[in-house]
Amino acid sequence: MPNHDTENRDTVPETRSLDITIEKLVTGGEGLARLDGQAVFVSLAAPGDHARVQVREQRKGFIRAEITELLSSGPGRREAPCPHFGECGGCDLQHLDDEHQRGAKAAIVQDCFQRLGKLDVSGILAGPEPGPGLGYRNRIRLTASPSGPYGLLRRGSHDVVPITECLIMPERFNRDILPWLRMLPPVDQIVVRLDGRPGDQARWLISLYGPPNRLKVLKKMIGALDSGESPAPGCAGLMFNNLPVWGRDYLLYSVAGHTFRAGAQSFFQGNLQVTEQAVALARRWLGELREQGTLGDLLGDLFCGVGLFSLTLADLFGKVIAVDSDAGACRDAQNNVHRDEAARGKVSVHTGPLAKVLGEPNLATGALWKESLCVVDPPRRGLEKEGIAALTKAAPRHILYMSCDPATLARDTARLAAAGYEPRRLQVLDMFPQTAHIESLLLLERGQER
Repeated sequence: MPNHDTENRDTVPETRSLDITIEKLVTGGEGLARLDGQAVFVSLAAPGDHARVQVREQRKGFIRAEITELLSSGPGRREAPCPHFGECGGCDLQHLDDEHQRGAKAAIVQDCFQRLGKLDVSGILAGPEPGPGLGYRNRIRLTASPSGPYGLLRRGSHDVVPITECLIMPERFNRDILPWLRMLPPVDQIVVRLDGRPGDQARWLISLYGPPNRLKVLKKMIGALDSGESPAPGCAGLMFNNLPVWGRDYLLYSVAGHTFRAGAQSFFQGNLQVTEQAVALARRWLGELREQGTLGDLLGDLFCGVGLFSLTLADLFGKVIAVDSDAGACRDAQNNVHRDEAARGKVSVHTGPLAKVLGEPNLATGALWKESLCVVDPPRRGLEKEGIAALTKAAPRHILYMSCDPATLARDTARLAAAGYEPRRLQVLDMFPQTAHIESLLLLERGQER
């Protein structure tokens, strides 16, 4: 995909329009059309759309445009369920029905591997499986608008679109939490996290960010509460500029029968139902390896976060080494291991850069690493060269790669393939329906010659 720098940008008359047909969706959710061999990227387009578009930006090699008139709709196009769709930048694909969204995401993953990784994964690619299309998300960041109400950033800008509801958040957020937030002293941003329990059982962690003088007003408001009264329906904790004001600074999540404590600054997956799918899939793949006699006794959870895979896979291994560079997440992971009967005494948590920790001689011998399975769940930028080097030096027998970006996954897989690893299983996960974000789970196996 082209980047967003300002080089090679041509001046485009505002009145210039084109009639194009959308071929497919690409990474980021834009539609791709071609005009005289030049790529045209169109926001909020659907494959098969025949549309009149207005050119917004032209650079060397590609054009960006917006639909001004839909001449005929592609299959799968629908009326978006959310009244804010098209302005709010939170969702990219509500104009497609759920089945076509999933198909487009699988096609994007296959295209990234073919185009960026020069790898054909058509024979191993599966998914995504159907899941809840709305009401699934457990986290949202709201920004204050100049007019007062909170909202989400407008597509492609820093302007704020005030919202009356967010349909990818649970019903209780729209019914109880969003109205309550409007009664707070005005702040710059609010992050709301949900523990994922159903309906009115849900517990919330609410973090406010704003000028220090707002804290005095907030404390006065809290002080006026009756003893034992919650500031908001289901609120477990209220924070201001990352400091606790009321209640606790963490939430408890439940996945695959395990409980995870995650502090306000620690990452946890935004869709618990699909997280359950990912864990179940990983366990099934590992069970098959165990039946084949190729699964070793050591699990390396190399971007462990709060310990999602360390806990949910621990019973399949004799020893688990969990690694993360985030000290706060590692503290949560240690707490979670201590409270989990299956993991206690089996999982050790280590804080620091991957290459440094894997190089510590007291963790495991080289022979043990070479028979191990390593799970990697890196941020969007992927493993990068340093992570690839550390991983291939350890040379585990299997790698289980959880990715939130198909482009970096394809790049990293190509590098791992060059180091002797072969992709065996690839599943696309619809972790974020209605958006262009794509999660994938990939299993690789080291060739016998290494």
